[in-house]
Amino acid sequence: MDSKRLRERTQAILRDTLAWLRLRVTRSGDAPRTPDDCRAAPPDLTNREAEEALRDNEASLTQLLDTVPDISIQGYRLDGTVVYWNPASEHLYGYSAHEALGANLADLIIPPEDLDIFAQRMRQVREGVNLPPSEMLVLRHREGHPVRVLSCHVLVPHAKDGSRLYCMDMDMTARLRDQEWLWEAVQGGNVGLFEWKPDGTVMLSRELKAQLGYQDHELPNDLEVWRSLIHPDEQEEDIRLFEQYTRQPTGRFRIEVRMRHQAGEWRWILYQASPVYGVDGRLSKILGSSLDITERKLAQEHSERLAYAVEQSPAVVMITNTDGVIEYVNQRFCDISGFSREEVLGRRPGILRYSDNNIKKYHPLWKSIRSGETWEGEFNNRTRSGEPYWEQARISPIRDAQGKVTHYIKLAEDISDKRALTERLEYLAFHDPLTGLPNRSVMLDRIGQAIAQARRDQHALAVVFIDLDDFKVVNDSLGHAQGDQLLTQIAQRLRALLREGDTVARFGGDEFILLLSKLKHVQGVIPVIEKLQAELSRPVSLHSHQVFVTVSMGIAVYPGDSDRPEELIRHADAAMYRAKAEGRRCYHFYTSEMDAALQERMELDQAMRQALERNEFHLVYQPRVDLVSGCVLSLEALVRWRHPQWGMISPGRFIPLAEETGFILALGPRILRQACEQIRAWKARGIPTVPVAVNLSAREFQQPDIIERILAALNNTGLDACDLEIEITESAAMSSVEQTIRILTDLNGHGVRVSIDDFGTAYSSLNYLKRLPVHAIKIDQSFVSDMKVDPANHPEDAAIIRAIIGLGETLGMKVIAEGIENTVQRDFLLDHGCLQGQGYLFSRPVPAEAVEQLLVNAKTPDTGNT
Repeated sequence: MDSKRLRERTQAILRDTLAWLRLRVTRSGDAPRTPDDCRAAPPDLTNREAEEALRDNEASLTQLLDTVPDISIQGYRLDGTVVYWNPASEHLYGYSAHEALGANLADLIIPPEDLDIFAQRMRQVREGVNLPPSEMLVLRHREGHPVRVLSCHVLVPHAKDGSRLYCMDMDMTARLRDQEWLWEAVQGGNVGLFEWKPDGTVMLSRELKAQLGYQDHELPNDLEVWRSLIHPDEQEEDIRLFEQYTRQPTGRFRIEVRMRHQAGEWRWILYQASPVYGVDGRLSKILGSSLDITERKLAQEHSERLAYAVEQSPAVVMITNTDGVIEYVNQRFCDISGFSREEVLGRRPGILRYSDNNIKKYHPLWKSIRSGETWEGEFNNRTRSGEPYWEQARISPIRDAQGKVTHYIKLAEDISDKRALTERLEYLAFHDPLTGLPNRSVMLDRIGQAIAQARRDQHALAVVFIDLDDFKVVNDSLGHAQGDQLLTQIAQRLRALLREGDTVARFGGDEFILLLSKLKHVQGVIPVIEKLQAELSRPVSLHSHQVFVTVSMGIAVYPGDSDRPEELIRHADAAMYRAKAEGRRCYHFYTSEMDAALQERMELDQAMRQALERNEFHLVYQPRVDLVSGCVLSLEALVRWRHPQWGMISPGRFIPLAEETGFILALGPRILRQACEQIRAWKARGIPTVPVAVNLSAREFQQPDIIERILAALNNTGLDACDLEIEITESAAMSSVEQTIRILTDLNGHGVRVSIDDFGTAYSSLNYLKRLPVHAIKIDQSFVSDMKVDPANHPEDAAIIRAIIGLGETLGMKVIAEGIENTVQRDFLLDHGCLQGQGYLFSRPVPAEAVEQLLVNAKTPDTGNT
């Protein structure tokens, strides 16, 4: 309650009281504890009746004044002697009525420093000077502390001893303290104040002006000036809203306004106001406050942007409370799962569970996040329609400002496609893509396990090498598609004939290997072989053709022929070739007499070593080109051997033998040196050069000084690291992954780039592959070669090529295709994002002299159908 309203309330009470007094006042004697010694008696009453009426009136008046709430009333003579002291006065000043009546007011409630002023005022009253109707006074409590009151004074004439002064005091101590606290809060909170009156005048507080960067004197109390500071985009609407409120000021007015600061920036100000009405019920004024909320608005805008980013995020976002109840999901969640927000809010994430595999993860998940840590893992979830999908999730606790965990947030990604690709690539790493049979690496592992088991159980096993007779005739006459169909049906028949514990694998081309384990004796393999021959001799239906197939089989057994998987396969292979030599359509067991073939190998090995001394090895170069422009991007150096008597010897004949015998360790450095010397020769003659790739065998790559040898070759020829590239096969890279990572990292650090050759033909762990610092992977030509006519007829090869290209893009590696022989293959590769390649379409491997013209022209030869 403000002082004006308090004054009005006090004066109203006083008027009512005085009206009572004036109605009953007489000129008679005193009555104790009454405001005056009233004698009220109508002239027609007897003295006794008048006295009784007076006593009744005095009692009523005293009861009335004694029960006035919160208003302390004191009556005293003009010399200060107290004649009335109501209970409210007792509470306010601490003196009882018994103590106050008859005492002098100066001795009771007047502070010592104000005694002279009090005496002077009482003298003025006696002389007829009027006191103000009301005023703020600081009086004294019985215990000495000050009492702030709003005091109203009334002088009442009295017949017996002249006038008496009545004071009606209201305690203002608490109200003034609250006002001080409120004002301190306004100033401390930087709250501005304003006042608007119906005549259009306004008052703007110092704090309001400071919010806009102005001193009190710099911004006039002018409504138009204030309006001019509103942002132009909002000025008209904001003014309209305020004027509408001034015409109909109901409720509380609230508006957020952008105001121009004196420094030129825009500040957000919150204005709130309420109407104040006069006693006549008319609008007196509108009082309001202002608060700078710029920081809050910026934080709100930041939160809104963050919320928008979360809502539009390509990642799934889910927020739960600490009990795991879902409180928020973003749109991406709805898109992937098919659930609407309404269907999942208030429920638990378990509604997404597809299988019981998720349940096993719940305990470690909750253990991690409840301890304040982040959990990462995969979930097998279901969509609303029941379809499964895989999710890679990261769940973390959310803490409030005090560090208390209040919620959990899950960021997740749908990895169904990635997982399918990974599973497919891992499947292809262990299986033949055409037939689905295990590949060579799996078979070697199975044979090794079977040998260990046979050694423990004292039984035999057999490795059967199977080759289709005249398969090339089928391919040439019916086409590769029909040849693939034939291989697929043969694989299905072999798989159907397997006993428990047996394994069949495709080794490539038309070759299969069968592992027969747990044989009680070697002779036990013969019935199985004869059954195989009978089953495989049945005709195979290929569309409109009936194809009769025969097979040649070679057999090697444990323990008689070898206890090593590789040797058993090699012996079985030798036995198979003996069967073919003897007329085909038969089988042959390996015998020591078959080592005649080994004699040939030994002769070839000796010839290779002599060839190195006689410089019979030379290099040819095949361009690697941009498949779009045909520009030569790099060269691959390939070794060739011309024997004086035997003529040109196929690399496929001597390279595997060189690797097997270790001769490659002598041949490899010679090839590397020749390639570097040729690059130096081209540079010396001013011929533009491109990087030249040199192949490293698995044996070379495992040498401890391989890095030093490569760097020495560069230093000895004065070449830069960018002039040379190194190619290693996928199997070499995966043979010792940690060693491979170390070597490739070192080479990469010296600027030598490395690519993975024959990619897709061996087992690669994607987890390791992504750690290898290689710049390119090369699609093995076996995947490209079958797509000369129509890639659609070779969906498996096409799928592998697309997967390898996608993998290269994901890992940031270039992809180079080998064996491109026509434009169909080239266009298929281009359509799926492979931009580099090599093959007969562009150039056969040619001598250095022929390469020079390509380098000078920086283009490949004509890329027509050649």
